[in-house]
Amino acid sequence: MYISCLIGFIIIFLYCAIITIKDREIPNSISQMVYSLSGKWKWTFSAVLAAVAFMIVPQLMTVAMEGYEFLSFFVVAGILGVAVDPLVKGEKNIIHYVSAMIMGISSQILVYIINPQLLLIWFPYVIYTLMIDDGRKNMFLGEMVMLSDTAWICLL
Repeated sequence: MYISCLIGFIIIFLYCAIITIKDREIPNSISQMVYSLSGKWKWTFSAVLAAVAFMIVPQLMTVAMEGYEFLSFFVVAGILGVAVDPLVKGEKNIIHYVSAMIMGISSQILVYIINPQLLLIWFPYVIYTLMIDDGRKNMFLGEMVMLSDTAWICLL
């Protein structure tokens, strides 16, 4: 379980790094990366997120305290919702926004329950946002902090 979780987080971080290097700029969000892919490669976004979701869920279930395992399923359901959204044609992206909120909130509640000190990883992001940020790459950096927090609880 630990190894599959480690591989899952390596995959998502490598995917983000590869797309960022390919585009030569930091995206506004992880989800925006799907739009930088050509038509025949758009499916890779959904495949990567789905693979990561299924690779991390066993370890998330293991580290979640008894009674809080449901948060692990919320994290995975959120990831899968974000993964399928580009495959659904629609104007409002409601699936995406609701899924992203479920994933983000439940993952950080899980981090707080397991190891609240890991939430300190958010401080540089908050300082950057309040003091330096020009408002463009905020979401991507926040998503990276959220993924890092979640990875730490799974892998420590």
